[in-house]
Amino acid sequence: MMAPEPLRSAMSIGKTEDTSLALPSDNKLRSGQQRVLDQVYTIKRSKSKHGKNGSPSPSPTGTAQSLSVFAEFGSFKFAPSKANGTYSRSNSNVSSGFNKARAKGQTLQSQQTLQSQQTLQSRVSRHSTHSMTNGNVNMTSSQTRFMRPPSAQSQNENKISVTKTAKTELQQSVVNGALSMPDLTLKEAVEFLSHPEENYQQCGASFIQHSTFKEERPKQEVLRLGGIPPLVTLLRSPNPAVSQSASAALRNLVFRDQANKLEVQHCGGIAKALQLLKETESTETQKQIAGLLWNLSSADELKEELIVTALPMLTENVVVPFTCWSDNSANNNIHPDVFYSATGCLRNLSCAQQKERQAMRDCRGLIDSLMSYVQSCVAEDNPDDKSVENCACILHNLTYQLETESPECFAKYNPPTEGQPGGKKSPTIGCFSPRSTKVQKEFLFDMSQSLPEDSAPSGVKWLCHLKTMQTYLSLLGSSQKDATLEACCGALQNLTASKGLGSSAMCQILVQKLGALQYVSPLIQSPNRSLQKTAMSLVGNLSRTSSLQTSMARQILPEITTLLSSGTREMGNSDDTIASACNTARSLMLADPEVSKKVLNNELVSSIADLSENGSFPKGSKAASLLLYNLWNDKSLQGPLKKLGMGKSIFVNDTTTAAHKSVQVIE
Repeated sequence: MMAPEPLRSAMSIGKTEDTSLALPSDNKLRSGQQRVLDQVYTIKRSKSKHGKNGSPSPSPTGTAQSLSVFAEFGSFKFAPSKANGTYSRSNSNVSSGFNKARAKGQTLQSQQTLQSQQTLQSRVSRHSTHSMTNGNVNMTSSQTRFMRPPSAQSQNENKISVTKTAKTELQQSVVNGALSMPDLTLKEAVEFLSHPEENYQQCGASFIQHSTFKEERPKQEVLRLGGIPPLVTLLRSPNPAVSQSASAALRNLVFRDQANKLEVQHCGGIAKALQLLKETESTETQKQIAGLLWNLSSADELKEELIVTALPMLTENVVVPFTCWSDNSANNNIHPDVFYSATGCLRNLSCAQQKERQAMRDCRGLIDSLMSYVQSCVAEDNPDDKSVENCACILHNLTYQLETESPECFAKYNPPTEGQPGGKKSPTIGCFSPRSTKVQKEFLFDMSQSLPEDSAPSGVKWLCHLKTMQTYLSLLGSSQKDATLEACCGALQNLTASKGLGSSAMCQILVQKLGALQYVSPLIQSPNRSLQKTAMSLVGNLSRTSSLQTSMARQILPEITTLLSSGTREMGNSDDTIASACNTARSLMLADPEVSKKVLNNELVSSIADLSENGSFPKGSKAASLLLYNLWNDKSLQGPLKKLGMGKSIFVNDTTTAAHKSVQVIE
């Protein structure tokens, strides 16, 4: 599996994209041992209920964003751990009573002890997801940093030690008291899957599970031997130990293997896996099935079926019960790892096409549950809970093209027309057209000061709600995980991306009402180039709103010009980041010449001139050329430039003139 990263995020007049999706990359593949360590790390969760009192405002710590003084959160009260083994997020040691200790499960406990040892090694990292792009598996892993809870509890106390299964331990799994697993071959193991005796079936599945944990070749061999169809069939075995072993084996088989993914679907494995997840009382089986679904969700060919079948099932049976505790619910004891893998699956599905995004937006309870979970973690000062990253990335992706795909979300930002409450007769036709900049700005400014907000939003309305933006800002100010920071920046980037009134309102709310800019600006210096790129794109989107440009120039222009002076390397040699920085600098420098005079120097101009002539960055080169051309044509800046000993030819030449003309034609 792999963790999508918010990419595709740059703003410039040169047609770079203004929005972003959390997409995968294969830069940081985990080792098998790291995957094991990730899997045994669990976070305990208590029963949670939404309170109605209090409005904690997290402190602006770290190098990212936090809430401004306008931030408001409802408090979240968490009941103390009870004897039935519920989880408490402040204690990461697994509660002995969490696994459902029903009579049927207890009879299987001794049988599952050895299986859990073998499964420990076969679990695939849920800190990572993977996706298929042009038929190739792309993979990355999320950051592994965890913020210590307020109790300063050592992270070492949160980890379960991992012991490799020795050969002598494997030999405890004996078929009919004679044959031990190390004596098997893959061919024999596949044959065992179809044996009438359940002990043989479990032994074969366990051997395949163990053999395919780290090695790729056995996966291909099992496919060649026809082992996947009988494993899929065993998911419906009446013996819980057999179905658990089969699910774990399938999970390993489809990890980073496209052919095996498609074979599982061909055999009806998705439907059988979902049915098992819904019916089983074994926490370990739930973990394996949820991990299997996460692995399957990376294949583009399977996303359509998973949206139809897995989305509602996971939402109803995992996501909602885990996040919205109810004393009346019979399915509250969802393990955090199951929730983590379920949200990992949904994270992959959310970066599909518009049809899939819309289905997820319309899925009852999904967005509400994700927001509830993220907000509860923020309220608990636990922003780096591993599932927060998945939830934030899902929300990030569901904001992609939101104003275009779900315009009803932004209806409240449209200006009132004559005959509507608050409407005024327009003195001219087209008063609120894009050309009527002054009227548009005045209307939006008034709206940002007294924004009509639902006190209890639900569903898709959460995506552009004031409280949601506050939550993103709080995470930007408290999370230490780059992937979470990037997802929050990406969501805000998407909300400010279009040229419509909704995005303009979002920009004003963020800058004027929430004071977001002071917390976003440090991220444009981030050594994580993907995060830097997304943050720079967000700042670029904000800078398009003319009523914000003067205040933005004072707050962030020095940081942007310092970045431009430092050269392409400090911008990750990213064409999009360079273009965003140049275009943003152009908007802000022309908006406030007095601030511009303070940042203009020979080093800055020289660096921009070099970028203008650098053919390695076509978008950045054009944006730098436009910046140079406009600097000279601003009469208030010509004098300071001449005092620096610079002549017209640096700013107005064939390259910059051509760039200027190309924009004029487009406009």
